Amino acid sequence: MKKNILYAGDSPAGGPANYLLAILKNLKVPFRHVPPSKILKPGKFDAIILSDFSRKNLPAASEKKICEQVRQGSGLLMVGGWGSFSGPFGGWRGSMIEKLLPVQCLNHDDRLNFPAGALIKQKNRNSGVFNSLSFSNPPVICGMNRIRVKPSGRVILTARKIAGGKEYPLFIIDSNPGSRIAALTTDLAPHWCGGMVDWGTKRRILPVNEKIRVEIGNAYVNFVQSILKWLIRA
Repeated sequence: MKKNILYAGDSPAGGPANYLLAILKNLKVPFRHVPPSKILKPGKFDAIILSDFSRKNLPAASEKKICEQVRQGSGLLMVGGWGSFSGPFGGWRGSMIEKLLPVQCLNHDDRLNFPAGALIKQKNRNSGVFNSLSFSNPPVICGMNRIRVKPSGRVILTARKIAGGKEYPLFIIDSNPGSRIAALTTDLAPHWCGGMVDWGTKRRILPVNEKIRVEIGNAYVNFVQSILKWLIRA
């Protein structure tokens, strides 16, 4: 699979980045990981993942380069967290990246916690993203970023408090079938992702590097890899 992915954010290996790093390694796709403390420099990528990566560490020249690549067909995914969307360390409202996303960032702190949990619900079964995954026994998540879905956005998954109440957009893609742009408004690592990391009937133990392993659910692996494969048109 000759694709090149940029994964910016979360942490160095050994922290929250372990989960996505392990799945990227398992997918056998070349990737570059830039921790959130580093400045993101330009490069050529087939897909760009921004996960808890503050806008302040993305120079204007790098942001412009990313946007040019996305307009030319590269995938773009923003994953939720305190450094995403309008989180306290995010600052993405009004950015060039936000203009490409199928969602609009709020003008205030957008964090939403679910102390009693929220269940994932599939709203659109024909998105082409989760073809091999069932949501009949969904996991519980514990938090997310609130956003506004643009007219160009297509809501694929929502989250609803277990105790009841409104549904919140969770996974949104650009409705243009030629693009691969998406927003996942929860995190892929604890604590917001809650029970998602253990989702599935079987356990997977995947290496992050020579010393670190993660033990995760097989449905969680399927969920993340489904998004990644869609993102890079695999």
